[in-house]
Amino acid sequence: MKLVNKFTWSFVAIVLILTPVTMTISYRSIKRQLDKAEGIRLAEMNDNVANKLRAGHASQEYTQSHPIAITKITALPEQKVQVIETQEFNNALNRKECLLTVNSFYTINGEYYKVSSYNFVTKSEQIFKGMMAAVIWKVVLLVFGVIITARIISRYVLSPFRQTMVTINNFRVKQKEKIKLPETSTQEFKELNRFLQKMTDKAIEDYASVKEFSENASHELQTPLAVIRSKIELMAETDIDATQAALIEDVQNAIEKLSSINRSLTLLTKLENQEFETSSNIKFCTVTKQVIASFEDWIQMKQLTLTRSLDKNVPLTIHPTLAEMLMTNLLSNAIRHNIPGGHIEVELSAKGLVVSNTGLPPEIPTEELFQRFKKSNQSADSIGLGLAIVKQICEVNRFAVNYEYSNGWHMIGVCFEGKGKMVSAAERFARLQQISMPA
Repeated sequence: MKLVNKFTWSFVAIVLILTPVTMTISYRSIKRQLDKAEGIRLAEMNDNVANKLRAGHASQEYTQSHPIAITKITALPEQKVQVIETQEFNNALNRKECLLTVNSFYTINGEYYKVSSYNFVTKSEQIFKGMMAAVIWKVVLLVFGVIITARIISRYVLSPFRQTMVTINNFRVKQKEKIKLPETSTQEFKELNRFLQKMTDKAIEDYASVKEFSENASHELQTPLAVIRSKIELMAETDIDATQAALIEDVQNAIEKLSSINRSLTLLTKLENQEFETSSNIKFCTVTKQVIASFEDWIQMKQLTLTRSLDKNVPLTIHPTLAEMLMTNLLSNAIRHNIPGGHIEVELSAKGLVVSNTGLPPEIPTEELFQRFKKSNQSADSIGLGLAIVKQICEVNRFAVNYEYSNGWHMIGVCFEGKGKMVSAAERFARLQQISMPA
């Protein structure tokens, strides 16, 4: 929800909560003041009648056409003025109304008198209906006023903030250009801009330093590795015995592994820095077929059975190099960590890619195998970076990736829609069990 909408609905909620409270207070106050004013008026009328009685005027002079009653009583009560509210039938209006009666007690010429004045006053229901009509209009006008005012104000007050957000969204650390944030008079936005300016400047500097270091390290490592490799090859051509040949082979394997680690770490750095960008689609089905064809010799050498189910025309927005790396790492992982005479299944659809293979059970949780240099027991030749590269490629392209194992089958699924698993693992593993398993 946008900030302006949060402010708007907060104000509207406050209005809706406080309106019934204020209406109740106002209703009770108005009703009390009306009754009090009418009671005072009737009491004053009673006092006027008592004064005329003391002056010896006839009662007809001041009771005619006035709702006043004069009664002689034997004794005075403790309370000299009594105010009584009752519901009586008003013959003039042909309905029940609130009748306010004020009884005043006096001692006049040695005798006790009760002077009673009464009048019909506005009913509570009438006051409440009048207030409700006013409150409803008030609330409607307040809500519309808050909504319109909030948007007008936000257009000017929040304009620098929106411009800052656009600038940050368009910021790319590899462009090496400092961002230019809009000027604002709001103190909070000034502090935010200062922080963002400092953060992005530091990010550009750190990115340049890390990129330079990784490039230099990668380049400098290749030179001694090439020298060592050439010297080992020359040594292998000399007269050596079987023990020396075995040692030279171990050294060559270590050199190739070190070179592979160097290339993989450089690739991971480039992926983290988002140096592979694309805005066009490629046919991932074609990439998959090409990668499978390049691994046919290795698959035959390990006596593996490959089953494929590839949909035609599967477009995917991904850098061509990353698409090839993704498929290469998944398939090489399925071959390397397989068992002799095992099976591999590759399934590609518009929803995603699933590569399944037989193999030994993993010694660590499958989700940990996506971490760098995390290896299980399937292959000693692995450097532990293949699945880390797969996960990084998926994160860059907003794909979801998951790894599960069940009953001798490893299954790695990549969901192109980025919403999780393609199908339930139970259904897929149940279908995989129908494929003949090696003894």
